Amino acid sequence: MKEKLLCLRELPLFQGLSEAEFNTICPGKINKSVAKGDFLFRQGEYDPTIYLIKSGKLKLIQNNEDGREIIISIVGSGQVLGESALFQESELQFSAVALEDAKLCGFNRQGLEMIIQQNPDFAIKIINHLAWKLNTTMQQVSESSAGSVREKLLRLLIRFANEYGKTISDMVIIELNITQQDMANMIGASRVKVAQVLKEFRSAGILSRHGRYYMLKTDFCVKNSGILG
Repeated sequence: MKEKLLCLRELPLFQGLSEAEFNTICPGKINKSVAKGDFLFRQGEYDPTIYLIKSGKLKLIQNNEDGREIIISIVGSGQVLGESALFQESELQFSAVALEDAKLCGFNRQGLEMIIQQNPDFAIKIINHLAWKLNTTMQQVSESSAGSVREKLLRLLIRFANEYGKTISDMVIIELNITQQDMANMIGASRVKVAQVLKEFRSAGILSRHGRYYMLKTDFCVKNSGILG
């Protein structure tokens, strides 16, 4: 039980809950591992589980009417998936695919619903969290639709550096195993065009590779951090 409680207490969303409230959630807890490239769930399925990502990263994707994959977001350790199951029983609007091996905790909606009914402060936390997530998604959609491919790719790399970057000397290593096609799917461009712009960034000396990860110049990240909304 202590391990189950620790899993929840890692999240700011659950801070402030009593021992009894934690115990209401934990009996339905499951542990889930998803290998790189595998699906946690698929668009069109129904899954009443709320997931906490303990380690690893996943991409959230939608397939439009012509079958093209659109990456909505990338999520990682400490983030939550499936909160909408608390408010509606409907088909999932996107799929979740592991970018790397991932481990998650899953919780049944019934226990959380009971706490929401009994704890107004927790209900407000859930609402605020969903509002923040919606605003973040809308901001990312806006970033991916405005400007040239160069501008959109630059904003994407700066955001990755802010969210997944690790500074070493004068470089920021973006610890995210992402392909050129993934980036193209996030900004609505072709892989060929993304490859061309990345080459331009490398030629300008602001971008390089460190194994499987991209690296950006630290001073370049600082100088351009204001381009994000």
